[in-house]
Amino acid sequence: MRRPPPPLSKIPPCLTPCCSGPNPPLWQQTYNAHATCLNTLSPSCYGPSHTPGIEVIDYVARTAALFRTLDTYTALARARIVPDPAATYARAEVRAALERFAGGRVVLRCDRGGEVLREVRYVFFVRGSFQTGEFVPAARELTGREYDVDDDGDGGCAEVVRYLPKRRRGEL
Repeated sequence: MRRPPPPLSKIPPCLTPCCSGPNPPLWQQTYNAHATCLNTLSPSCYGPSHTPGIEVIDYVARTAALFRTLDTYTALARARIVPDPAATYARAEVRAALERFAGGRVVLRCDRGGEVLREVRYVFFVRGSFQTGEFVPAARELTGREYDVDDDGDGGCAEVVRYLPKRRRGEL
C-alpha cells in the first residue's frame, strides 16, 4: 500500500504564483484544466480502495514535485536573463536558455501586447501513470494544436520581451 501524499495545506507558499501565500483558486483551475483529462487519475483506476479526493491530492503533490525541479529563475539567471523592469531580452534567447535547461520543448506566454513574459510552459509526455511515471521532455520540434503548442512557441510574445520582477498583491 502506498503512503498518502502530504495534505494540500503543506504545499509551500513558494509553489504558488502569488507572493502572499497559497492560492487555492489557482490549484482548482489547474486541476480542472489539466488533471481531468489524465486517465490514471480517474477514480476507477484506483480500484475498490479509492478514497474520494485522493486523485486531487495525487495531482497537486506530483505537480508540486515536478515544479520543484524546474527552477525557471535560476535557468534564466545562468543565461544572464534576470528580472529587470528596464531590460529587454530576445524571445529566442529566453526560450533557448529554458529549453537547454529543461532538455525539451518550452512555450512562452506574454501579455501587454506581447512585450512582457508572464508564463513558461514546460512540455512533457508521461511514461507510465501520472502518479508514478517518468516525465519525458517533449522534443523541441513538437508543434500542433493537440499539444497546446503553437507553431513557433512564441505564445503571443514579441521578438523582444521584458522579464519583470514579481510584485506582491496590491503593488502597482
